[in-house]
Amino acid sequence: MNSPAGGVAAHLILGARDEPFLSAMLASIADAAALLIVNDNAPGPSPHTQTLAESRLGKEGRLIVDRTPFSGFDAARNICLQIHERHNAGNWVAFVDADEVHGAPVSGIARRLAELPATYDFVDGYTWHFFASFEYYTSIERRMMFFRYKPGLRWKGAVHERLLGLSGKRIALPYVYAHYGHTLEPRRHAEKGRHYSSLGAPGNILSEEQLEGFDVAQYFKPVYPRLIRFRGKHPAAASEVLALLRPKLSQNHAITDIFVRAQPLTVKAVNVLRRYNYQVRWRSRLIDRLSHRLISKGEQD
Repeated sequence: MNSPAGGVAAHLILGARDEPFLSAMLASIADAAALLIVNDNAPGPSPHTQTLAESRLGKEGRLIVDRTPFSGFDAARNICLQIHERHNAGNWVAFVDADEVHGAPVSGIARRLAELPATYDFVDGYTWHFFASFEYYTSIERRMMFFRYKPGLRWKGAVHERLLGLSGKRIALPYVYAHYGHTLEPRRHAEKGRHYSSLGAPGNILSEEQLEGFDVAQYFKPVYPRLIRFRGKHPAAASEVLALLRPKLSQNHAITDIFVRAQPLTVKAVNVLRRYNYQVRWRSRLIDRLSHRLISKGEQD
């Protein structure tokens, strides 16, 4: 078994909603973080208490939970920074969300962050953005995984918050992990949109009255043409949760499959090119010697 990365603390924000992928996410970072700092702002009793406590991080005493009420994502993340400083929690922060699940290489990457030259402050990976199915994704996007901790850092912005206080270089690794936040019930997706809109995010949303029994196919119609069939492997840490969720979500996911299979040939051709471009984008990071060394060593652990 790998030993946790001693110089890394993960920061996590949890809200009032249940998080079906939380246990998988916690398992996936158990060897990558020496400590997990959580702002659980759900009104008590929190739906996350048992999952956190039963995780390896919880059982091994590598967990700090703060219960400050939510006032914006920046405030919630700044609380984690404050706790990090008080506990001298390490030189690196792992940026994690409850609906993102990592693969095995992340633990090796985390242990080798100390090898990065001081000129680097950010380490990025890539995420599959699964949508309305576990078999299709909309894109593979570059995503911040780790940032260097320094006193005086702060987040700004109630939604789509930005980290201020670091000016060093970024490095992207040829490593992809999974984002499952848009695979759950359509109503949950719509409610999340309403929440983000209430914090100032732009975009069209459903009204409160429309949430009950809305037309799922019509609601997701703009996204269906962008869906690309997933031909890889899901992270091992997600396998149990995926097995539990597939029957519960089968009806909704079947709608997605029907519409994607009915894509015109022109749309399918475009998506073949998009898949190729995404593959080239993240695999091309192997050309960079430092990126290659970090991920290669990580895969060997």
